[in-house]
Formats: sequence, C-alpha cells, structure tokens
Amino acid sequence: MNYLNQFIIPVTGLKPGSHQFDFEIDDSFFENFEYSEIKNARIYLHLVIEKEENLLVFHFDFTGHVTVPCDRCYEMFDLPIGGEDRLILKFGSDFHEESEEIQVVPYGENHFDISPFIYEYIHLSLPVRRIHPENEQRENTCDAETIRRLENLSTSSEPDPRWEALAQLKKNLKS
Repeated sequence: MNYLNQFIIPVTGLKPGSHQFDFEIDDSFFENFEYSEIKNARIYLHLVIEKEENLLVFHFDFTGHVTVPCDRCYEMFDLPIGGEDRLILKFGSDFHEESEEIQVVPYGENHFDISPFIYEYIHLSLPVRRIHPENEQRENTCDAETIRRLENLSTSSEPDPRWEALAQLKKNLKS
C-alpha cells in the first residue's frame, strides 16, 4: 500500500459539518518527495474539515520537529516547527488554482489529495536561516572543528583593495 494514500480525503462521502483527522508524519512521508530537504521528521498534524454545500475548508495545525542540515556547519540537527494553514476547496468545471488558498476541483471529484499541501506547509514553516540553537550558556552548538576551519579560511592578512575603494567612497559620502 502506498504511504501517501492515507492523505487522500474522500470529499463526496463527507456529510455537511465539521470532520477531524489526525496524522503522524515521519520520514516515510518525505521519502515520497524527491527534492525534500527534510530527511527525518516527527510531526503531528491535526486537520479539521468544514464541509459546506459547494466547498470544503481545511484547517491544518501541525507541530513537531524535523532534522535538517545547519547552514553554518552543515551538521544535522533537530529543529522544532509548527504552523497553521487554511485551504479552501471549491467545486467548479475544471481543476485550477484560484489563489494560494483556494483550489478548484471539478464537480463529481470523489477524492482530494492533501499530501502536496502538507509538504508545502511544512517546508514553508522552516526558517530561512537554519542554524544550531545556542545552549543554556548562550554558546554556539555548531560542530567546533568545522567552525575552526571556517575561521581559519576567512582570516586574511591583506584586505581586498576593492573593498578599500568602497570604504573610501563611504567615508567621502559621510564627510
């Protein structure tokens, strides 16, 4: 059985009103997406679907942690994540996206796959800069050897003359 089948919601069988679903998302979920940055995860997703006559409103609420590479030392670390998102599913003549939040599916469509939306919402919840958190003493917890090597590579005894010219321009503007 395909792991992602659990994320296919039978939209025609839902009665009007509120419906709740709970999912546990782990490594198996992200293995189904070729370019995922996330290799290890433990995320709990609570989904509430409000069905009305010609539309469904999906409320996604997730929390957990993912393992991602540090942008500073490239060592893997656990990053806590969480978020809330909303998706509106309307019925129309064909498949199309009305906006970031509104999807249109043809009348008579029996099922709707929410897995691409879960994937997108989780990845969008990741911070732009992902670095190891500081410890209780507010010290960097990145790999010390990698940081030492980076510092050795970045120290140069002679400044680049192009930057000196820009610094001189900046001084002249201030004067």
